[in-house]
Amino acid sequence: MAVARIEQGYARRYSPPVARHIPLQRPAFPARRAIVVGLVAAGAILQHAIVSLPLEPQPVRPVVSSLVGAPLSAATPAAPAPAPAPAVAAANTRDVIARPATGGAARHATVAVATGTTAALEKLAPRPASGSATGVALPPVGAFGDAHRVAMAANPEGAIMHAPSVSVAAIRAALRTAGSPVLDATYADHKDAAEYIWDSGRVVGVDPAVVMGMFHHESLFGTRGMARQTLSVGNIRPLAGQPQINGYRLYASWQQGIDDCYRLLRSYVRNGVATVSQAIPVWAPPSDNNDDSAYIASVLGAMGALNAASATK
Repeated sequence: MAVARIEQGYARRYSPPVARHIPLQRPAFPARRAIVVGLVAAGAILQHAIVSLPLEPQPVRPVVSSLVGAPLSAATPAAPAPAPAPAVAAANTRDVIARPATGGAARHATVAVATGTTAALEKLAPRPASGSATGVALPPVGAFGDAHRVAMAANPEGAIMHAPSVSVAAIRAALRTAGSPVLDATYADHKDAAEYIWDSGRVVGVDPAVVMGMFHHESLFGTRGMARQTLSVGNIRPLAGQPQINGYRLYASWQQGIDDCYRLLRSYVRNGVATVSQAIPVWAPPSDNNDDSAYIASVLGAMGALNAASATK
């Protein structure tokens, strides 16, 4: 009898999760549309970055230092600006403004190119606001520097704050013609009178022709009247306690008289008096026996003559 032989075999066990009531879990894959959109967006961003990137490095804006425009003597701390002068009546403005600042006569910032020395001297008048010449480098003393002390611009309107409208040669010639005693005086930095008058105006921003015009009208450059004794360029009235002779301010030297005239004119400008026509009625009021119209015409005429002479000297 034949007997069936059964060999041992292996059967794969099949038990799907569904048969065991287990939820079927499928791996999550992003939709194709989302992938395409993401690639397009990334490409657009990259293209924008490449186009906007400059081919060359852009210049960096320099940082402006606070030292730009500092005066020549940068190591010396600047004095605090004085409080603005109070408004006063026209009749006594001249006397009130005429008070000298503490520290004596005005001194000047000078660069001596020829001699190789530099003298930074503080000025009596406070620093001007804007458009002034404070801190300018002055020409050296002597003939070489005088060639650069020229009339820089005409001043027919008689502006007080103005570039020099007269040359040092024309100033010197006018003083010599009149026989002015200021020529025999000594001045800072070994300058003569003409150089000191021109440089003083250049430093404080006042046209030297204005001072020369007033000096000419008041005393014919110091050859007439009380100026011969007081050494006053503008016949300035004193304040209480100041040295004086017969009601006029007395100075120790012509240099002090020149300095105080410049300082007084600067103080006029700070109080809104900007031209010769505006300054003369305050400087020489009619109540002091002055003919203001004639005074103004005299100063403007002298300024014009000095400017014309500067073209030939």
